[in-house]
Amino acid sequence: MSVARALAGKLLIGGLAVTAFAKAAISFPGLPFPSDQMMRPDLPVRVAVQTENHEAVALDDIASVTARVPEMPAQCETPEEVLQSLARERELIAVQRDDLDSRRSELSLAKEKLEIEKAALLELKDDIEALLARVKAAETEDLDRLIGFYENMKPTEAARIMDDLDIEVTILVLAKMKPRVAAPILAKMSPVRARAVSKIILERSQLPGDQDLVGIRLK
Repeated sequence: MSVARALAGKLLIGGLAVTAFAKAAISFPGLPFPSDQMMRPDLPVRVAVQTENHEAVALDDIASVTARVPEMPAQCETPEEVLQSLARERELIAVQRDDLDSRRSELSLAKEKLEIEKAALLELKDDIEALLARVKAAETEDLDRLIGFYENMKPTEAARIMDDLDIEVTILVLAKMKPRVAAPILAKMSPVRARAVSKIILERSQLPGDQDLVGIRLK
């Protein structure tokens, strides 16, 4: 009687264990267990894994699963590689600094050259201005001497020479003379020449656009 009860208890415990195992298998949707496989322990059990999309994949297809696994990012640089990179950057900065120093030196030399050329040009300008001043002074001196010659001539003689003299020189000499000296000379000149000299002297005070020298006869 006690033996029968013990055997019945073991069967009950075994049935409960099988039921719990079946419920546990059913509670995992990604791990299918066919009924015939559960009933036949001699068949191999296919292990399944679950992908990111919750798809059950057999272990036989593990290669395709691993192919879909994203690759891990590249490893960080080692301290030696970081030091090498810093060394290369320092070398590049040193090269750029040397290039800037070289260009700065070239600019400094060019600036000095320009300063020298500027000083030379200023000196040349002063020389030219001094030369022009001497030329102008000489012209003024020569003109004053020429005017003195005509002033010491008789009006008739001075007028006869000025009739054949270049018109510009005639006007320049008469314009520099005192009116009381130039008037008798102008009166002794030929009428055509006297009118031309008078017209040019009058128009010379006008602006170039206002001057009217058309129709002037010199002889």
